[in-house]
Amino acid sequence: MTCRMHPGDSRSTAVRVRMLSAGVLAPVAAIALLGTAPLQAGLDLPSLGDPTAGRLVGRVHAGKAPLPAARVYVYDVAARSKQRTTTDRFGRYAFQPLPAGVYRVIAHRPGFVPAVAELVRTTSESAQSLDFELSARERRPAGEETGADEEDFWSVRERIPNDVLRQIQIAEAIAEDQDWALESAVQRERFEAELRTLSGIEDAGGDAGARVLGSQFDLRSRFGETHLALRSDLREFERQVFNEDHQQLGDSQAFALDVNHRGSNVQITSQRHRFHGGDFHGGDAAAWDDWGPTPFAGLESYGLRVEQAAGAGGAHFEARYTADQNFHHGFGDLYAGQSGLHSLALAAIDSPMSSTTLEFRGGYERQITANASLEAGLSYRERQAYGNGRFSTWGEDPHQRFDVFSQGNWEIQPTVVLEYGMFSTLSDGNVSFTPRAGFVVELGSNWLAAVSASERVDSEHLLFRDFLQVQYHDDDACTATFEHCYRIELSRRLGATDDSSRVEFGVTQRQFADSVRLYFSRDIFERLESLLLLDGDQVAELHFGLQQRLGEKILTRISSSAATGGGGLLRAVDGSGNLDSSNLENRVRYVIASIDTQFERSATGVLLAFRRVDQELSPVARDAQFPPAGPNSVLSVERLQLLLTQGLPWVTGTGIQDWALQLEMQLSRGHLPVHSSQDPDQLRRRVVAGIAVRF
Repeated sequence: MTCRMHPGDSRSTAVRVRMLSAGVLAPVAAIALLGTAPLQAGLDLPSLGDPTAGRLVGRVHAGKAPLPAARVYVYDVAARSKQRTTTDRFGRYAFQPLPAGVYRVIAHRPGFVPAVAELVRTTSESAQSLDFELSARERRPAGEETGADEEDFWSVRERIPNDVLRQIQIAEAIAEDQDWALESAVQRERFEAELRTLSGIEDAGGDAGARVLGSQFDLRSRFGETHLALRSDLREFERQVFNEDHQQLGDSQAFALDVNHRGSNVQITSQRHRFHGGDFHGGDAAAWDDWGPTPFAGLESYGLRVEQAAGAGGAHFEARYTADQNFHHGFGDLYAGQSGLHSLALAAIDSPMSSTTLEFRGGYERQITANASLEAGLSYRERQAYGNGRFSTWGEDPHQRFDVFSQGNWEIQPTVVLEYGMFSTLSDGNVSFTPRAGFVVELGSNWLAAVSASERVDSEHLLFRDFLQVQYHDDDACTATFEHCYRIELSRRLGATDDSSRVEFGVTQRQFADSVRLYFSRDIFERLESLLLLDGDQVAELHFGLQQRLGEKILTRISSSAATGGGGLLRAVDGSGNLDSSNLENRVRYVIASIDTQFERSATGVLLAFRRVDQELSPVARDAQFPPAGPNSVLSVERLQLLLTQGLPWVTGTGIQDWALQLEMQLSRGHLPVHSSQDPDQLRRRVVAGIAVRF
């Protein structure tokens, strides 16, 4: 039994450092309740910066012969949840994009020894490829001595999670016609459900508090060779004021349906997020009474993704419609006056107040040779936006953008992989090209290094700059979003053969080509804790990560990431809402750190995470409109999170497989870009408890 990473995206070599950043661990690998993390309200913003969102693909074969109908399982070590697919007639398999985290991938077919591999996903955008070669399992009559292959089979079993092992045993028994003990087990395999509920409280400023309510439901079933998965995620915040009725502050709804048949996958998604006046982070609710029942801010998105094996490769198509109202824009109005800068709606200048977006993407990828792979595709996006921009008014005409992209990998030598790619964009009548290149080099048996660079070339200086939304833990690639991007990374495996213990660090320098709203959490109720980055901003970032297995059943991950930069210019608005002649320079900083420990023997998880985000705007030159003071802080907030999870394996019942309890506590302070009478140094608390059960 062997498994091999394709020379695909260098991120598949586990060298990407962002894997251990708190932006990954906090929402994804936080030992969540059998699945996603608490209060992760399902905000899945369209990733408009990189049209090459990746999947996990690969082949299963025995020698040179492909193995069709082999089962491949992906087991999330942190969430203790699994996904499964089946290889096609060419032995190929594919999974939809997986969240960042640590996974165990198992390949099996009756009559063969299972293969197990540890896999690290740096981001949900990472394109990874993993091949398995299975060895035949020799069967002997009962009572005969066990051979070496049988010993190998039992040693592999110890690395396979119980959920997956049970399904492997069922498949083996069915192949041997042992139906007498399988009827109930097969029924359980055909149907599996998870239910999670969350409830808690959060400070909402003044004498008001907010009640946190949430529920998640996952249903997976199998009908022959067709697999269905239905997921839902509901969240709600309600303000609680003494002697007054509850006032809903915001709610979130997200749904997804997956249909997989013989390696082909269809995914339908829907999400809706709304805020109903005021902001529970201490905003003055009375200030928004004029909005009445109409949501003050909201976002809706509907998507369709189809994946299909085609020839010697795979193809995918995606369509998405998104409508937002004051969602990315609602961060205050920024104007200059005698008292300096005031935060009453920062994004009015560089992001649309509302917009509707229709986007189509398509791509094809294949393994050209044993040492080279290639992916190519195109995307089209049309956005109708409303609001004032720096150089023109949003809403005059729909903005159209057409992208053509290609990227590939070539294993020059067994220890050297060349990455190459080209992004071409036609936008507002102008053309830009972004070539990208890099190397992944194995330095000895334990060291791995990666270097990558991309540079954008425009046909002419663009007066129109796009507005994009990016999730921090998805933003791992040097894409067309940047004017230039340079990255150096180094990774060392600490164990002789075990890849679960390693140390990683890296440096990234990039300049933004478009205006970007950078979100650090998928929790929509933390959307204000985000940064507005302007074209011209240059940001340098340092990453460090350490993953260490302490004994056989304890896994600890320590990570940190720090960045600083700026330099982009923003036009101010005077008190009447008119553009002022003065320029403001943007400065941003953020620090993210976390310690995540899993006690696998006792099914206990502990996560401690910290995040600090700062944004300042300072006058470029002294002017009568500005005092000679220094920078004016627009955003400065700190958040500390403690998450405890305890599995309850001793709780059993008819048909019930697993229970888990969870307790989350958060402290935050600082000021946000909204009007508030609350003291920014006052601590805001969140306490949430939850329970989950898997059937």
